[in-house]
Amino acid sequence: MSDRHFELPAHPNAEYYRKQAKHLHHAYAAGDAAAGARVADALGDRAGERFLLSDAQFVLAQEHGFRTWPEFRAHIESRSTIEERPVSRLMGVMPGIYASMADTLLTELSRDSPGALRRLRAYVPRHATARSAATAGLRDARLIIARELGFPTWQELLSFTEKSRHDLSEHRRRRQRLHREAEALLTGNTDQLAQLTAEQADTLLHMLAGPETIPGVRLCKELGAPRAAVAVLLRKATDLDLPLTWAARFNRVGYVRLLLDAGADPGTRTLGITPLENAVYHGNTEVVDLLAVHAIVPQALWTYAACGRLDLVRTCFDGDGMLRPDAAPARPDLADTGAGFPSRLPPTDDPEEIIGEAFVHACQHGRIEVVRWFLDHGVHPDVAPYLGRTGLHWAIPGGHLPVIRLLLERGADPSLRDDLLRTDADGWLRISYAARPHDPEAHHLHNLITSGPTH
Repeated sequence: MSDRHFELPAHPNAEYYRKQAKHLHHAYAAGDAAAGARVADALGDRAGERFLLSDAQFVLAQEHGFRTWPEFRAHIESRSTIEERPVSRLMGVMPGIYASMADTLLTELSRDSPGALRRLRAYVPRHATARSAATAGLRDARLIIARELGFPTWQELLSFTEKSRHDLSEHRRRRQRLHREAEALLTGNTDQLAQLTAEQADTLLHMLAGPETIPGVRLCKELGAPRAAVAVLLRKATDLDLPLTWAARFNRVGYVRLLLDAGADPGTRTLGITPLENAVYHGNTEVVDLLAVHAIVPQALWTYAACGRLDLVRTCFDGDGMLRPDAAPARPDLADTGAGFPSRLPPTDDPEEIIGEAFVHACQHGRIEVVRWFLDHGVHPDVAPYLGRTGLHWAIPGGHLPVIRLLLERGADPSLRDDLLRTDADGWLRISYAARPHDPEAHHLHNLITSGPTH
């Protein structure tokens, strides 16, 4: 059996999965080890007695969270479309990380945690009406993690993870071949850069978007290279949009500014994500502000809130204070950030959920006027649309003291723990400031969180 590094077709139907079952049946009969592991996971010792095509269909149904093949087939036939999700966000993530996440989730399931039960119901069809999570097993926990990351099964998550690690190795090898050219870029050797091809220029501009163009040379908010050298590459390049998306992710403020001035499109979607979405998700407020001057893409309540545009936030509500139907043409999905972590339950059309998304992103970027406006209009300070992460959790990594103080004044509970890391506000503080635990700001925030807003 070959590996399962494949993209699902746009509209997989029952016949597609019948062929997959036949493929599994033949691979198992041929003694393929991977097929044997999949079968054993679903059937246990029973597979040693017999393994028919109907058994292979049952394995596929189980891997997708259904009790039987007929239930799985009925689900497939009832769907007119299937969501396509990019997998590049998994780049380089070790499979053991996902196994550890599944083990942690299994512990929460066994404790019958309310958050774990909600995730179980949302992602494992055979448990859609479960009243308790205590009976769920490791297979269920693994499926939840896979589905939260946009993959139909645990097997496909692991398969694409391995493929992404291979792709990352290839990417690193290509970068290593341009080591001398990267040095020329950082030292400003325009004569050498002038000899490069357009493809090499594209690669170097992409490399400059990251924190380390050359290992050991750390790039931060500043451009980090002579402008004249970068200008040589900009004249040769064929694609400025990909570097912009990556520079927005890595908070390369000076580079983002230069790329925008050179004509990079802030509205482009690269790997399924816009530069603004990347900057918002990663808490890069300066980049958010730069991009918002050019364009807010997508135009939705949550991006308006993250950009601090209270005027646009207000336009998303009618005269009676009700959310307009067109306020959320696009919804945030943190699984596309590149961090490789699940982010939320499937989004619904509930206005409170949509408003909650906007609220926490306003907290994340310190948009105090927007945060105050939402609170004044009835938003609960502990609203948590993403796996239990409250506005307080979101505000802490950026050190947004005024917002944190306001949330606490309005009754935010710092003892609440999120569903993924099971960490309270002070725990998020320790994580966020792990590299600088003696920072006076961290000490101040700790006192504020533990003593209350009057401290």
